[in-house]
Amino acid sequence: MAKLVIVTHEFDVFVRRDPSGAISSMYMLWDVMNHLAAMGHDCHVTTGPKPHPGDIALLHVDASVVPEEYLALAAHYEATINFAATDITKRRISSLRLAPGDDWSGPVIVKSNLNSEGKPEVAHNRLAENRKRAMPHPGAMRTPYRIFNHRDEVDDADWQDPSLIVEKFITEPDASGGFAFRTWVFMGSRERCTRFVGPKPIGKANDAVENKPVDVPPELRAERERLGFDFGKFDWIMHDGHAVLIDANRTPGTARSIESFISAGSKNLADGLNGLIADRLPRRFKRGSVGSLARQ
Repeated sequence: MAKLVIVTHEFDVFVRRDPSGAISSMYMLWDVMNHLAAMGHDCHVTTGPKPHPGDIALLHVDASVVPEEYLALAAHYEATINFAATDITKRRISSLRLAPGDDWSGPVIVKSNLNSEGKPEVAHNRLAENRKRAMPHPGAMRTPYRIFNHRDEVDDADWQDPSLIVEKFITEPDASGGFAFRTWVFMGSRERCTRFVGPKPIGKANDAVENKPVDVPPELRAERERLGFDFGKFDWIMHDGHAVLIDANRTPGTARSIESFISAGSKNLADGLNGLIADRLPRRFKRGSVGSLARQ
Protein backbone atom coordinates (compact mmCIF):
# COMPACT_ATOMS: atom_id res chain seq x y z
CA MET A 1 0.00 0.00 0.00
CA ALA A 2 1.07 3.64 0.02
CA LYS A 3 3.46 5.47 2.32
CA LEU A 4 1.60 8.65 3.26
CA VAL A 5 3.57 11.57 4.71
CA ILE A 6 1.62 14.13 6.77
CA VAL A 7 3.44 17.47 6.54
CA THR A 8 2.95 19.63 9.64
CA HIS A 9 4.50 22.90 10.77
CA GLU A 10 7.63 22.77 12.89
CA PHE A 11 5.64 24.24 15.79
CA ASP A 12 2.36 22.37 15.28
CA VAL A 13 1.39 20.02 18.11
CA PHE A 14 -0.30 17.33 16.05
CA VAL A 15 -0.35 14.65 18.75
CA ARG A 16 -0.52 14.88 22.52
CA ARG A 17 0.32 12.34 25.23
CA ASP A 18 -1.67 12.39 28.47
CA PRO A 19 -0.21 11.42 31.89
CA SER A 20 -1.24 7.79 31.30
CA GLY A 21 0.77 7.68 28.09
CA ALA A 22 -2.25 7.59 25.77
CA ILE A 23 -1.79 9.47 22.49
CA SER A 24 -4.52 11.65 20.99
CA SER A 25 -4.89 14.65 18.70
CA MET A 26 -7.03 17.75 18.47
CA TYR A 27 -7.19 17.31 14.69
CA MET A 28 -9.86 15.50 12.70
CA LEU A 29 -7.20 13.90 10.51
CA TRP A 30 -6.00 11.75 13.42
CA ASP A 31 -8.98 9.39 13.37
CA VAL A 32 -8.87 9.35 9.57
CA MET A 33 -5.23 8.27 9.68
CA ASN A 34 -6.05 5.44 12.10
CA HIS A 35 -8.66 4.09 9.69
CA LEU A 36 -6.24 4.47 6.79
CA ALA A 37 -3.57 2.53 8.69
CA ALA A 38 -6.11 -0.24 9.27
CA MET A 39 -6.48 -0.42 5.49
CA GLY A 40 -2.78 -1.17 5.24
CA HIS A 41 -1.28 2.25 4.47
CA ASP A 42 1.84 3.50 6.25
CA CYS A 43 1.13 6.97 7.71
CA HIS A 44 3.98 9.10 9.01
CA VAL A 45 3.64 12.57 10.60
CA THR A 46 6.58 14.90 9.97
CA THR A 47 7.36 18.26 11.55
CA GLY A 48 9.16 21.05 9.79
CA PRO A 49 10.11 21.68 6.15
CA LYS A 50 12.21 18.58 5.63
CA PRO A 51 11.43 15.68 3.27
CA HIS A 52 10.66 12.23 4.59
CA PRO A 53 10.63 9.10 2.43
CA GLY A 54 7.17 8.38 1.08
CA ASP A 55 4.93 8.02 -1.94
CA ILE A 56 2.45 10.83 -1.37
CA ALA A 57 2.37 13.85 0.94
CA LEU A 58 -0.63 15.52 2.58
CA LEU A 59 -0.23 19.17 3.60
CA HIS A 60 -1.45 19.77 7.17
CA VAL A 61 0.32 22.99 8.16
CA ASP A 62 -1.86 24.81 10.71
CA ALA A 63 -1.23 28.37 9.56
CA SER A 64 -3.29 30.77 7.46
CA VAL A 65 -0.60 31.07 4.78
CA VAL A 66 1.67 28.08 4.18
CA PRO A 67 5.35 29.12 4.07
CA GLU A 68 7.11 28.47 0.77
CA GLU A 69 9.60 26.04 2.29
CA TYR A 70 6.73 23.66 3.10
CA LEU A 71 5.22 23.96 -0.38
CA ALA A 72 8.63 23.14 -1.85
CA LEU A 73 8.38 19.67 -0.29
CA ALA A 74 5.94 18.71 -3.06
CA ALA A 75 8.90 18.15 -5.39
CA HIS A 76 10.06 15.22 -3.24
CA TYR A 77 6.93 13.12 -3.73
CA GLU A 78 5.26 11.35 -6.62
CA ALA A 79 1.94 12.96 -5.67
CA THR A 80 0.47 15.38 -3.14
CA ILE A 81 -2.82 16.15 -1.37
CA ASN A 82 -4.00 19.65 -0.37
CA PHE A 83 -0.84 21.40 -1.53
CA ALA A 84 -2.97 23.82 -3.58
CA ALA A 85 -4.79 25.10 -0.47
CA THR A 86 -2.04 27.54 0.43
CA ASP A 87 -3.92 30.62 1.66
CA ILE A 88 -7.00 30.66 3.92
CA THR A 89 -6.80 34.24 5.11
CA LYS A 90 -10.09 36.10 5.34
CA ARG A 91 -9.11 38.35 2.44
CA ARG A 92 -8.68 35.24 0.32
CA ILE A 93 -11.95 33.54 1.20
CA SER A 94 -14.38 36.33 2.13
CA SER A 95 -17.21 37.58 -0.08
CA LEU A 96 -18.45 39.80 2.78
CA ARG A 97 -15.48 42.17 3.01
CA LEU A 98 -16.30 45.86 3.23
CA ALA A 99 -14.40 49.02 2.32
CA PRO A 100 -15.16 52.29 4.15
CA GLY A 101 -17.30 53.70 1.34
CA ASP A 102 -19.32 50.56 0.55
CA ASP A 103 -23.11 50.75 0.59
CA TRP A 104 -24.03 48.67 3.65
CA SER A 105 -26.21 49.89 6.51
CA GLY A 106 -26.37 46.69 8.55
CA PRO A 107 -24.15 45.42 11.38
CA VAL A 108 -20.49 44.69 10.75
CA ILE A 109 -17.86 42.44 12.27
CA VAL A 110 -14.14 43.14 12.65
CA LYS A 111 -11.92 40.05 12.44
CA SER A 112 -8.30 39.09 12.17
CA ASN A 113 -7.28 38.46 8.59
CA LEU A 114 -5.76 35.26 9.95
CA ASN A 115 -7.77 32.10 10.35
CA SER A 116 -9.27 31.24 13.76
CA GLU A 117 -8.59 34.69 15.26
CA GLY A 118 -4.86 34.16 14.71
CA LYS A 119 -4.66 31.49 17.43
CA PRO A 120 -2.54 29.00 15.42
CA GLU A 121 0.09 31.64 14.61
CA VAL A 122 0.19 32.83 18.22
CA ALA A 123 0.64 29.23 19.39
CA HIS A 124 3.53 28.76 16.93
CA ASN A 125 5.21 31.93 18.17
CA ARG A 126 4.81 30.94 21.82
CA LEU A 127 6.34 27.52 21.26
CA ALA A 128 9.19 29.02 19.22
CA GLU A 129 9.88 31.48 22.03
CA ASN A 130 9.91 28.66 24.59
CA ARG A 131 12.48 26.87 22.46
CA LYS A 132 14.50 30.06 22.03
CA ARG A 133 13.87 30.08 18.30
CA ALA A 134 12.90 32.90 15.95
CA MET A 135 9.16 33.53 15.80
CA PRO A 136 7.72 32.22 12.52
CA HIS A 137 4.90 34.80 12.46
CA PRO A 138 6.28 38.14 13.72
CA GLY A 139 3.58 40.48 14.96
CA ALA A 140 0.80 37.88 14.96
CA MET A 141 -1.70 38.27 17.76
CA ARG A 142 -5.02 36.79 18.74
CA THR A 143 -7.85 39.10 17.69
CA PRO A 144 -11.32 38.20 19.02
CA TYR A 145 -14.33 39.14 16.92
CA ARG A 146 -15.92 42.55 17.50
CA ILE A 147 -19.45 43.29 16.29
CA PHE A 148 -20.80 46.80 15.61
CA ASN A 149 -24.29 47.96 14.73
CA HIS A 150 -23.00 50.10 11.86
CA ARG A 151 -19.78 50.54 9.91
CA ASP A 152 -19.50 54.14 11.16
CA GLU A 153 -18.70 52.75 14.63
CA VAL A 154 -15.51 51.10 13.32
CA ASP A 155 -12.36 53.11 14.07
CA ASP A 156 -10.38 54.47 11.14
CA ALA A 157 -7.36 52.56 12.45
CA ASP A 158 -9.23 49.27 12.08
CA TRP A 159 -10.16 50.02 8.48
CA GLN A 160 -6.52 50.76 7.69
CA ASP A 161 -4.96 47.88 9.64
CA PRO A 162 -3.79 45.17 7.16
CA SER A 163 -4.01 42.54 9.91
CA LEU A 164 -7.78 43.10 10.19
CA ILE A 165 -10.80 42.74 7.93
CA VAL A 166 -14.21 44.38 8.22
CA GLU A 167 -17.14 42.29 6.97
CA LYS A 168 -20.89 42.48 6.73
CA PHE A 169 -22.26 40.65 9.75
CA ILE A 170 -25.02 38.33 8.59
CA THR A 171 -26.67 35.39 10.34
CA GLU A 172 -29.07 32.55 9.61
CA PRO A 173 -31.93 32.82 12.15
CA ASP A 174 -33.69 29.57 13.03
CA ALA A 175 -37.41 29.15 13.69
CA SER A 176 -36.55 28.06 17.26
CA GLY A 177 -35.26 31.53 18.04
CA GLY A 178 -31.64 30.43 17.81
CA PHE A 179 -29.19 30.64 14.94
CA ALA A 180 -28.15 28.09 12.34
CA PHE A 181 -24.66 27.47 11.07
CA ARG A 182 -23.49 24.81 8.67
CA THR A 183 -20.31 22.82 8.22
CA TRP A 184 -19.16 20.87 5.19
CA VAL A 185 -16.35 18.41 5.87
CA PHE A 186 -14.83 16.65 2.89
CA MET A 187 -11.95 14.43 1.84
CA GLY A 188 -11.74 13.73 -1.85
CA SER A 189 -15.16 12.52 -2.99
CA ARG A 190 -16.41 11.72 0.53
CA GLU A 191 -18.16 14.38 2.59
CA ARG A 192 -20.48 15.26 5.45
CA CYS A 193 -22.58 18.42 5.50
CA THR A 194 -24.49 19.39 8.65
CA ARG A 195 -26.80 22.17 9.78
CA PHE A 196 -26.32 22.98 13.46
CA VAL A 197 -28.54 25.19 15.61
CA GLY A 198 -27.29 27.03 18.66
CA PRO A 199 -28.13 30.02 20.84
CA LYS A 200 -25.45 32.42 19.57
CA PRO A 201 -25.21 34.41 16.32
CA ILE A 202 -21.65 33.15 15.82
CA GLY A 203 -22.14 29.41 15.93
CA LYS A 204 -19.80 26.95 17.62
CA ALA A 205 -20.25 23.20 17.59
CA ASN A 206 -19.81 23.07 21.37
CA ASP A 207 -22.94 25.24 21.73
CA ALA A 208 -25.12 23.32 19.26
CA VAL A 209 -28.41 21.96 20.57
CA GLU A 210 -29.43 20.11 17.39
CA ASN A 211 -28.05 19.06 14.04
CA LYS A 212 -29.23 17.45 10.83
CA PRO A 213 -27.65 16.56 7.46
CA VAL A 214 -28.11 18.98 4.55
CA ASP A 215 -27.07 19.09 0.91
CA VAL A 216 -23.97 20.91 -0.33
CA PRO A 217 -24.94 23.80 -2.64
CA PRO A 218 -23.12 24.32 -5.95
CA GLU A 219 -21.72 27.68 -4.77
CA LEU A 220 -19.67 25.93 -2.09
CA ARG A 221 -18.35 23.33 -4.49
CA ALA A 222 -17.18 26.19 -6.69
CA GLU A 223 -15.42 27.77 -3.69
CA ARG A 224 -13.69 24.49 -2.90
CA GLU A 225 -12.39 24.40 -6.48
CA ARG A 226 -11.28 28.04 -6.34
CA LEU A 227 -9.40 27.58 -3.07
CA GLY A 228 -7.74 24.31 -4.12
CA PHE A 229 -9.02 22.08 -1.31
CA ASP A 230 -8.79 18.28 -1.35
CA PHE A 231 -9.53 18.02 2.38
CA GLY A 232 -10.98 20.49 4.83
CA LYS A 233 -13.97 22.03 6.55
CA PHE A 234 -16.05 24.95 5.30
CA ASP A 235 -18.29 26.89 7.70
CA TRP A 236 -21.20 28.55 5.93
CA ILE A 237 -24.75 29.86 6.26
CA MET A 238 -27.73 30.43 4.01
CA HIS A 239 -28.60 34.12 3.58
CA ASP A 240 -31.27 35.49 1.24
CA GLY A 241 -31.34 32.16 -0.56
CA HIS A 242 -27.59 32.01 -1.17
CA ALA A 243 -24.83 29.95 0.44
CA VAL A 244 -22.22 32.22 2.05
CA LEU A 245 -18.79 30.87 3.01
CA ILE A 246 -17.74 32.15 6.43
CA ASP A 247 -14.57 30.18 7.11
CA ALA A 248 -12.33 27.66 5.32
CA ASN A 249 -10.00 25.40 7.28
CA ARG A 250 -7.46 22.92 5.88
CA THR A 251 -6.64 21.51 9.37
CA PRO A 252 -10.06 21.02 11.01
CA GLY A 253 -10.21 20.05 14.65
CA THR A 254 -12.79 18.24 16.74
CA ALA A 255 -15.21 19.84 19.21
CA ARG A 256 -15.48 17.82 22.42
CA SER A 257 -19.26 18.09 22.59
CA ILE A 258 -19.64 16.32 19.22
CA GLU A 259 -16.50 14.17 19.35
CA SER A 260 -18.46 10.93 18.91
CA PHE A 261 -20.32 12.47 15.96
CA ILE A 262 -17.03 13.46 14.34
CA SER A 263 -15.42 10.08 15.01
CA ALA A 264 -18.38 8.27 13.49
CA GLY A 265 -17.72 10.04 10.19
CA SER A 266 -13.98 9.38 10.13
CA LYS A 267 -14.24 6.06 8.29
CA ASN A 268 -16.12 7.77 5.46
CA LEU A 269 -13.41 10.43 5.19
CA ALA A 270 -10.74 7.74 5.31
CA ASP A 271 -12.40 6.07 2.32
CA GLY A 272 -12.17 9.44 0.58
CA LEU A 273 -8.46 9.71 1.37
CA ASN A 274 -8.00 6.15 0.20
CA GLY A 275 -9.62 7.14 -3.08
CA LEU A 276 -7.40 10.19 -3.45
CA ILE A 277 -4.34 8.00 -3.04
CA ALA A 278 -5.61 5.73 -5.82
CA ASP A 279 -6.32 8.69 -8.10
CA ARG A 280 -2.97 10.40 -7.45
CA LEU A 281 -0.87 7.22 -7.78
CA PRO A 282 -2.54 5.51 -10.76
CA ARG A 283 0.62 3.76 -11.94
CA ARG A 284 1.16 2.01 -8.64
CA PHE A 285 -2.39 1.23 -7.53
CA LYS A 286 -5.63 0.26 -9.11
CA ARG A 287 -9.06 0.88 -7.70
CA GLY A 288 -10.72 -2.12 -6.11
CA SER A 289 -14.07 -2.05 -4.38
CA VAL A 290 -15.26 1.23 -2.85
CA GLY A 291 -12.97 2.12 0.04
CA SER A 292 -10.18 -0.24 -0.97
CA LEU A 293 -7.06 -0.31 -3.10
CA ALA A 294 -5.51 -3.29 -4.82
CA ARG A 295 -1.77 -3.55 -5.54
CA GLN A 296 -1.00 -3.80 -9.26
